[in-house]
This record gives sequence, C-alpha cells and structure tokens, in this order.
Amino acid sequence: MRRAIGMSGVAGLLLLGSSPASAQSSFAAGTSLDWPGVLTGAFLGFLLLTGAYNLVFFAILRERLLLWQAARVILLVGLTVSLSSLPLGPWLRGDGTARQILINLLFDGSIAMIGLFLGALLGPAMTGATLHRMLRWQPVMVATTTPAMLWSACPPLYMAYRNAVLLGILALLCAALAQAIRRGSRTACLQAAAWTGVLAVCGISLFHDIVLGRPFGLFLYALFTALAIEMLLSTVEAGDRFMRLKREHDEARTLATVLDRMARTDPLTGLYNRRGLEAQFVQHRPKAFAILDIDHFKQINDRFGHERGDAVLTAAAAALASGKAFAARIGGEEFALLFYGDRAAAEAEILRSLIPERVARDVPDVDRSVTASAGIVPVTPDTDFAGALRAADLRLYSAKTAGRDRLIGACDDPPVSVAAASAATTATAQTSLGPAGNAADRGDHLRSHTGRDRRRQRI
Repeated sequence: MRRAIGMSGVAGLLLLGSSPASAQSSFAAGTSLDWPGVLTGAFLGFLLLTGAYNLVFFAILRERLLLWQAARVILLVGLTVSLSSLPLGPWLRGDGTARQILINLLFDGSIAMIGLFLGALLGPAMTGATLHRMLRWQPVMVATTTPAMLWSACPPLYMAYRNAVLLGILALLCAALAQAIRRGSRTACLQAAAWTGVLAVCGISLFHDIVLGRPFGLFLYALFTALAIEMLLSTVEAGDRFMRLKREHDEARTLATVLDRMARTDPLTGLYNRRGLEAQFVQHRPKAFAILDIDHFKQINDRFGHERGDAVLTAAAAALASGKAFAARIGGEEFALLFYGDRAAAEAEILRSLIPERVARDVPDVDRSVTASAGIVPVTPDTDFAGALRAADLRLYSAKTAGRDRLIGACDDPPVSVAAASAATTATAQTSLGPAGNAADRGDHLRSHTGRDRRRQRI
C-alpha cells in the first residue's frame, strides 16, 4: 500500500514538472536569437548598470563629471538600440533615413560627451588651462562636422574637414591625458588605461577612412568592446574617487573638531576657556554660575616661581574638574563653574575646599596652604552670560573683601542684579575698611577689581 502511494506521488511530480519543461521548449522553439543579439543585450545591460551607478554617485557627490558620464551612457544605449535590428516604430525603420540620422546624432553626441567628462574629471590643474578649455569646446567642434554624416552627397572637402576635426579631438584627448600624467595625476593614469582601447579603435577607423579609403569593417564590434572596458575602468575610478572624497571629508571633520576643541580649551590646565564656557552656557543653560579665584596667587608666583605657579593652577583645575560641574579657566588664576544640580552652593563649597588638599599633594614644593575664594549666583531664564559673569564676579569680590578663603552667595537667594550686587559690594568694602594700611590694601584690590570689570566689558 505504501509503495503504491509513493509511486503515485512520483508520477504526479513528473506530470507537474513536464508542463514547465514543455512551455520552455515551445518558447525556445519560437525564439530567434543569434550571437550578435546576445552580445548586444549583454552590452546594453552593462551600459544600463553603469548609468545607474553613475547617477547614484552623482546624487551623493554632486559632481558634474558623473552627470556627463551618465549622459554619455544614455547616448550609447540609444546608439546600441538604433544599430540593432529591434523595431522602433514606422518612423524609425531599420533602412530608413530617420534611423540613420538618429544613429549619426547619437554617435556624435557620445563623442562630444567625452571631452566634457575628461575635462571635469581631470580639472584645469592637471590638464592646464588651455587644454581644459579645448576639452570644454569639444561638443562645438563635433557639432560643426555632424552635417557631413547627414548629407547624402557630402562634398569631399567637408568630409576631409570632419576627419581632420576627429583627428584633432583624438590628439587633444591624448595630450590632456599625457599632461595630467606628467603632473602626477593618479586619475589620469587609470583613465589612460581605460581609453587606450577606445582611442586605438578610433585611430584604426580613421586610418581606414583617410588612408585606405574604405570603412573599418569591425569598427562597431571593436568599439563596443573597448567602450565596455573603458566604462568598467571609469566606474572603478568613480568608486575610488568616492572613497577618496569620503576619506578626505572624514579627515577634514576630524581636523575641524580638533581645532574647535583647541580654540575652546585652555592649554595649561586642559579645562575649557572663556569661549568654551560661553558656548556651554548658551547651549546648556545652568542653574547656577560661580567664579573662583586663587588667593594671593601673585605671592605664590613671586616666591616659588612661575613654574610652580602653573603647577598650582593645574592642581586647582584638577580639583575643580573632579566634580559634576562644568569647569573652565577664564584667565590668570580665575576659574568659572556651571552647575546643573539643585545643590549648587554645597557642591561649589566642596570643590573649593578640595583645592588646598590637591595642591599640597601635587605641588609639595609650595609649603603654604593655597586657598580660593568664590562667588556664586543663580541663573534665571532671562540671565545672559555677561550678566551672570558680572554678578558672580561681584560676589567673588565680596568674598575677597570679607577675608578670602570662602564662598559668598547661595543658589536659593533671589536673582542678583548687577546694580544690586555692586551696591552690596561697595557697602561691604566701606564697612570693612580698617586702619590706613588695610584701607590702602583694600583700595588696591578695589582698583584691580574695577580694572578687571572694564576689561571684561571691552571683551
């Protein structure tokens, strides 16, 4: 029973498989196909693939040379179809005058595109201004000879003019490639390999027309083969060009990023500078803004030297960068901090208190405690960078006049206007003036603070 079922299944599969086979056999029997038709179809498929490839790259690179190449491919597709035995309608019969005119126009158009393509590919820097200009005029030169192929009884002198122009175009293409190769163009070397076959076929055809007085019988077959090789190598060149441009673009973006980072970074401490601070403030508005200043930094420089002074600044920067705040050095011994949390004042005090310990550990040659004073203000939606900087700087001055080594201001205070902060600071300075010596010292600090404000206003 099982054997019978199995045999029935095999028989059914054979019957089902015989129908497609019969259909394929009948289709093959009713199809007329020869090797020229196969070669024509293969060449057309190759051209269409190359044209699509160039159009895709043109959409990405927006380079005109790819547009010229795609236009040349379209003209060659039209030429190939026109030269085939495919019916193109009653107006374009195979033996009709209209079809012959179309063939000649498409052929000359494809020649005209060569100069535009090579000129755009190599550029005037490689070919020279004169040769580059002549390549751009190649379509006009070809157009002046096209009527010779459309004129049934063309005068011999006009045909000789066409042959001379075509010889000149051949020499022009060779000269442009040779000049670009001499100037070290890698593209020209690849294009020379690509165009060797095409130029050789065109030269042989012109030799038959001018010297032997008869057409080159294998011209179309040889030309299509050479064109296929040229298209393949030109497509490889387009891909290579795309990869080079992409690599150059990536390198340029990397360099721009590095330069932008350098422009926004303080070279000594590695923190952001004022430009980077302002950009951060504008792009990501903080909740609080603080300015911190190293106490008696000039004395440190005078006693221990500028090298130790730079080490102190670096250690202080490392302490400030250890928290969650955005830290920047805005000039000299002054630093700025942007806070995004709710406990900005507490965090600012923690960072400020880390400076003595970090300096003592990293710069043991400085045998004194290095402290810092700071001023902090809240940032409201209508506070700009200059206003926040000014208000925090005034709070910093209050910390200096109150004895240094402290933080003045709290983030839960009402927003501080510049005028109010300036009035409060002046009152603090007046009440804190003691004996004449201290008054003079504080007067110097006040003048220093006022000068810094004026410099900031100029910036």
